[in-house]
Amino acid sequence: MKSENLHIVYKILTFSSLSLLFMFVVSGCLNSEPPLPPGQQIDTSTTEEQEDISQEVTNEFVNDTGIVIDELNIVPKGTLGGDVIINVTNSGSEECLGLAINVDLVSESKDVVASVGKVLPDPIPPNEKATIKEMFIGKGVTEIVVTDITCDAKCTSFLCP
Repeated sequence: MKSENLHIVYKILTFSSLSLLFMFVVSGCLNSEPPLPPGQQIDTSTTEEQEDISQEVTNEFVNDTGIVIDELNIVPKGTLGGDVIINVTNSGSEECLGLAINVDLVSESKDVVASVGKVLPDPIPPNEKATIKEMFIGKGVTEIVVTDITCDAKCTSFLCP
């Protein structure tokens, strides 16, 4: 009878040990992430200096809002994005109550990398200037293309934090 009890205890200990070993191996595999495929790895090197990109303003975007774009800038932050900074002037005779500007950020090959839209919470009086700044995520942006300007945007707590 003693040997039978020892045999049962031995089986229980063996089963428990194997179960713990299995859980250890599985949990170790689940906590590690597979490496990113080539081309999608994040470049953390800081050997390359990134410069702000200031673009010549052509005012090709025609609108009836009276808003004139004075300056377009891309300020890189790291390797995966940065800030878009747009300086505008209200050259119209009426106050721009809800300025919204949408832009496409394009690469050298003219592919759209990201699209950004910004609504200003405050009105812009006639002959006053305003600066619009918005963050973007996208690699290889070299140019800003204005796609839409309006003064009719309504600010809500969701759109204008």
